[in-house]
Amino acid sequence: MDKLGEMESLKGNSPQQVALFSRLSSSKYPLVSFSPSQKRTMVIIASALLLRVLWLSPSSTSTPPQPRGSLSQMPQLGPKQLQRHGARYPTSDSWSSIASAVGKIKEASSLNPQAAANSPLAFVSKYNFTLGTDSLVDFGRLQAYTSGKYISDHYHNLSFNGIFIRSTSKDRVLESARWFKHGFEGRPFPFPIGDLEVPDVVIPTGSSNNNTLSVDNCAAAEAAPEDDPDAPNMQWLDIYAAPIAKRLNAFIPGLNLSATDANALMSLCGFDTAFQNGNASPWCGIFKKAEWADNEYYWDLEKYYGSSYGSPYAKAQGSGWVNELIARLTGKPVRVTGAVNATLDSDSKTFPLPPNSPSIFADFSSDNNIAHMIAALGILNDPQPLPAHLPSPKNHLFVASKLVPFSTSLVVEKLACPRQAHFQSRDRAVGGAKFEEREEYVRMILNEGVVPLDLVECGRIGVNLGMCRLEDFVQSQSFSQHGGDWDQACSLP
Repeated sequence: MDKLGEMESLKGNSPQQVALFSRLSSSKYPLVSFSPSQKRTMVIIASALLLRVLWLSPSSTSTPPQPRGSLSQMPQLGPKQLQRHGARYPTSDSWSSIASAVGKIKEASSLNPQAAANSPLAFVSKYNFTLGTDSLVDFGRLQAYTSGKYISDHYHNLSFNGIFIRSTSKDRVLESARWFKHGFEGRPFPFPIGDLEVPDVVIPTGSSNNNTLSVDNCAAAEAAPEDDPDAPNMQWLDIYAAPIAKRLNAFIPGLNLSATDANALMSLCGFDTAFQNGNASPWCGIFKKAEWADNEYYWDLEKYYGSSYGSPYAKAQGSGWVNELIARLTGKPVRVTGAVNATLDSDSKTFPLPPNSPSIFADFSSDNNIAHMIAALGILNDPQPLPAHLPSPKNHLFVASKLVPFSTSLVVEKLACPRQAHFQSRDRAVGGAKFEEREEYVRMILNEGVVPLDLVECGRIGVNLGMCRLEDFVQSQSFSQHGGDWDQACSLP
């Protein structure tokens, strides 16, 4: 049986599944059973690689539990899904950093074999770093396929009306969209990749194209330096990873790992595990639980300041997709701002709108772009910027491994249900018969957890139930509707 065939064994049931904000009673995502001794390893995988793995042991969250409850049975008027590509090999830059760090250990081990053999790094002498770069691994293909099956099953009352899928032209994103479509349509897995159907729209990437799923035309953002040694995550790197490097260096005389090396090796834990179809990599076991928590915070800082709330460009970059979302929720034309592609979005063939459209929409993108969109939406925003010094926060909302892991899924639901008047901040005195009136609401599900909509316009129902009246939600997105400060944020000096 080939690797894709072997991955079908992941179809199991586990009572230890966790959601982002709420614990659900069941799920149709593939689960992996594990023994108590493996629990720490599984948490490590999610933290280090940002994998979307829903079979972890329960972890704390700063957000009160918000189960879907009976609202899941309310009439669905059409979900809009935003999804990241599945698990992949490291990027070329990351691959080089990992290879360098592994090479240092191998060299030191060859010069001091006895010390290496008696250390936690003993396995490295026989370890071969054979990972590829950039493309999906088989585990990532299964993630995308299974996500498509889940959406089709969960929204079965709407899936008969079809789905409209968009993707960027980036290889791993496009392939994920193809696997998703394959799963949504209930086709077999495994399957020849070359025979997979393509999405309805594939938008080219690059600075010459307006593309809300891969924003490359914000000139100021593109001109900003990629590797800023003073960036908050780099400040945190020196704080957390230097002691790890020192600890590992003590095992083998002559080993000279740097903080950057230690960080790279921690990422190898996740990449290698994904490559092995979920079997824990030996690299995961050489780091301590507290070190993994600090590593996770490194990625929180990297995404927060590089691609989301801490970036001067992120909200503008994500505003175009928000305007497309509002158009799909309201059935009204897209407001053309920023990265919106007016040619595509004004054509019903490339951007259909309700009621003359499929009931379900799915957009495929990458982690950085989804982080832009989260910032533009104004959800999951911490009251204070994340600090790059000790002590690190313990209950912050912006946790990258929960928000933008591989195959992350943000579903925006449009619901028709009784008016929740008693929860509306502006209608506290309203009750009685008005409660029976039916209205349209918006709800967001991020990796199977209900997102609290702590937006002023949504009132108490946004915080308590994660729901917002459609008209109030549209008002809450006035930033994007009024242009998202694109010219101010993205213009070069």
